[in-house]
Amino acid sequence: MRRFSLRVGIIFTIFVALILLAGCAQAGELVNKVETDAAYVTPDIGNEATPYTPTPMNPPLPTSTPTQPTCDRGDGGRISRESLNSELLGFAYEVSVYTPPCYDEEGMGYPVLYLLHGQDMDDTYWLSLGTAEIADGLIADGAAPFLMVMPREVNDYDLVTDDGFGASVLTELLPWVEANYNVCTERDCRAIGGISRGGGWATRLVARNFDTFGALGAHSMGLMAGDWWQIQKHLETRTVDEYPRIWVDRGEDDYLYEDIDFFVSVLVDNEIPHEFHIWPGAHNGEYWQAHVADYLAWYAAGWR
Repeated sequence: MRRFSLRVGIIFTIFVALILLAGCAQAGELVNKVETDAAYVTPDIGNEATPYTPTPMNPPLPTSTPTQPTCDRGDGGRISRESLNSELLGFAYEVSVYTPPCYDEEGMGYPVLYLLHGQDMDDTYWLSLGTAEIADGLIADGAAPFLMVMPREVNDYDLVTDDGFGASVLTELLPWVEANYNVCTERDCRAIGGISRGGGWATRLVARNFDTFGALGAHSMGLMAGDWWQIQKHLETRTVDEYPRIWVDRGEDDYLYEDIDFFVSVLVDNEIPHEFHIWPGAHNGEYWQAHVADYLAWYAAGWR
């Protein structure tokens, strides 16, 4: 009887052990399955012909590239009126300055156009003709941005030999502009033009300072003594290809036509390149107002 009980106990112990081993095996398979499924999320493939690539969980977030603000040249330029203290003249005079849309004080130097007024006018006269708005339009249409500097000649009825204004433009105004504004200081970057007496001044400054300006605009100019001779004298040491760009115009009824046409004849006789225009009109604001857009387009074309 004791032997039978012992045998039963042994058989029962073996049976329990077998059950425990089977349970452990199933638990191991479950653990392995959980670890495998947790590594990837299976997408809905749909088309079995499409190769399947497991997609990792928690992929990195996409990064965005910040956009830089753009300059809207349609906003228009800025006009300021400054005071330049002239030691040469012994007093201060006003200077109107136009800076173009998106003017950058630290970037590359801008071309600069110096515009001189006539008698009984001041530094704001060119602005009254709409030069700022015209320049805005040219720049918006793709012209190179440029500055306009318009000084006031206070003693605009004095003899040019006694005035000192021209010397101040060269020795005080230009250095002041180039020290305080981001402008190109090379000859080709500078243009100068004027109306009436201002056109005479512009012609004189170019004729007597050949390497300073790359363009001259003489609009209904009052020719000053000796400048026609000076403009051709440079041919003794220069070629016509070295001359600045030159534009001359007048109205059909301009009372200064004889001097203007004589100056143009000097250019023609010496084969100095230039443009000459005669349009309907007289020596007055109505004429200049009608053609100021032509003037600025010509200046701007030199800086393409």
